[in-house]
Amino acid sequence: MSKTDKHQPASQAGLLQTDPHTVSAVRDKLGEQLRAMYGKLEEEPLPDRLLDLVRQLGQPRSRGKP
Repeated sequence: MSKTDKHQPASQAGLLQTDPHTVSAVRDKLGEQLRAMYGKLEEEPLPDRLLDLVRQLGQPRSRGKP
């Protein structure tokens, strides 16, 4: 690789010359697989400690604490 190749945008270097339909299909397939792997996590209850922290975010801070 020459010094000029390092500074070329990826599209000019020929790395991103992919059919837009292929990119879309890959993105859709990846999303499908991620939903299949992690979808069941949505059904699990949140830990009480996490719920407590989220509730604290909605409360105004007292001026006496940093």
